[in-house]
Amino acid sequence: MGNQSSAPALDYTGNAPRVGNPTVCPPPPSSFTDADLMRPFSGGVGSDTLVPDTSTGRVSVAAVQAHVSALTASGVLKPRPTQQVGRDKETNMMKLVTDDSEVYNRLRKEYCYYEQRYKYAFKRFLTLATSRDTADNRAAETALRNTKLLNIRLNSVLEVMNYLAADRVPTVNANKTDINRANAEINEKLTRLRANYDMLQKENAVITTQREMVRFTEEKNNYTANQIAAWAAANVVAIGVIFYVYRN
Repeated sequence: MGNQSSAPALDYTGNAPRVGNPTVCPPPPSSFTDADLMRPFSGGVGSDTLVPDTSTGRVSVAAVQAHVSALTASGVLKPRPTQQVGRDKETNMMKLVTDDSEVYNRLRKEYCYYEQRYKYAFKRFLTLATSRDTADNRAAETALRNTKLLNIRLNSVLEVMNYLAADRVPTVNANKTDINRANAEINEKLTRLRANYDMLQKENAVITTQREMVRFTEEKNNYTANQIAAWAAANVVAIGVIFYVYRN
């Protein structure tokens, strides 16, 4: 995550998070005790203070950003891993993927933890609120308060998840150029290796190799012969000059 205070503003208020994906969470227990129902998830990112704005239905970006910074400072979330590359520090993408996988699994558990309790509390509120027994009114009010608080906690987990996902986009884009360059180098090496592989796969690979070695030897011999001839000519000229000077 790094220093979130310097991160660019993230605009994600257009996509409200959805609740209740049956493929994400296991079926909830049939009931909860009052204490267990409202017990916060241990070491989680959910918060009772990230209340959605009434005009947008979303928590403000600044509030989520400050919350994520606090979670990073406290160690609940890990800072973005870096590695030294020459004189620069770059994001360690391999470590980032590992860390994000761990964060994803923890967030999924926390999401399911609050979703199960929220569904139970909401169902209980509806049962008590529609009861014809006036004695259930006080219990209905308590159930409503619990449902609202669990809704805030569940929503805050989704907001943090959404923020972390949006925060990864600049990091991935920043590495795009380096990744493309590395891919180009890899493809070039693969092309050469493929040509070598094709030659080795042929039945006449040995003959082809020998032929290439002979051609290389002939070129080397021709080059050496040319060098010898050039030096011999130079020596003849030098001898002639010396003889001329001696005669005169």
